[in-house]
Amino acid sequence: MRGVAYAGGVGVAGILSRTSAIFLRDAQIATSYGAAFGLQLLGTVVAAAVSYCIALGAGNPTVAGGARYFDYLAVNMAFYGFQSTALLTFAEAIRESQLVGTLEVMLSTPTSIPVLILSTGLWAFMFCGLQTSLFLATAVAFGLNLSHTNVLTVLVFLVLTIACISPLGVLAASVTMVFKKAGPVEFFFNNAALLCGGVFLPVDKLPAPLQIFSWLLPISHALNGLRAGVLGTPITHVIGDVAWLSIASIVLVPLSLLAFARAVRAARVDGTLGSY
Repeated sequence: MRGVAYAGGVGVAGILSRTSAIFLRDAQIATSYGAAFGLQLLGTVVAAAVSYCIALGAGNPTVAGGARYFDYLAVNMAFYGFQSTALLTFAEAIRESQLVGTLEVMLSTPTSIPVLILSTGLWAFMFCGLQTSLFLATAVAFGLNLSHTNVLTVLVFLVLTIACISPLGVLAASVTMVFKKAGPVEFFFNNAALLCGGVFLPVDKLPAPLQIFSWLLPISHALNGLRAGVLGTPITHVIGDVAWLSIASIVLVPLSLLAFARAVRAARVDGTLGSY
């Protein structure tokens, strides 16, 4: 039993070591380009100001849940970044590794595929969290009210958003692994979210067919829960959205990892793993 426990401890230590190494590598690369890093943060501030201008131009009416349109738009725009990060990060990491010639070396290490692919998103999600915080802080300066926020509801939906949408990003990485190009997954879900996910317009204002389509999008349930959390709504009042995102996560996570493992296997068989 002591031997089993020791082996398990080594395994966990090894996973943490590899995960932290990948995180530190990505953080060092991102922060080494100071100008680009700073411009990304500046862009976040500008986006919050643009959201205020859009709401002001629309007359800042009252929308879903009794919130002002600026509050509605600011929360959506702040947290929408997590979908973009989840959809793009994994495929971009694979593509960059293909181009610089490190993918084959990485996949030949003892690191398991799930650890390898999921670790590549850690820095991106942390930076997205920083951008979200900066966006919300700027929006507060323009009048966004966060005083009633239910922290538990927001945190639960934030975790579920990442857990549910990240598998779609892993599927996009699978397409990149095989075809060496960005696939349709990111394009479809990002544009569908902007059109039907309730980012700019409440879902109940859409035509009935688009409302049905909106229900099928993870971002619709994620933003609904996040907006509810900012308004102070207890998590029990949005349990339907919690259930939808939880079930989708349970189904999509293993399927996406299986798809990526098969994509790696196919690339190895074809001899194209090191190609770009």
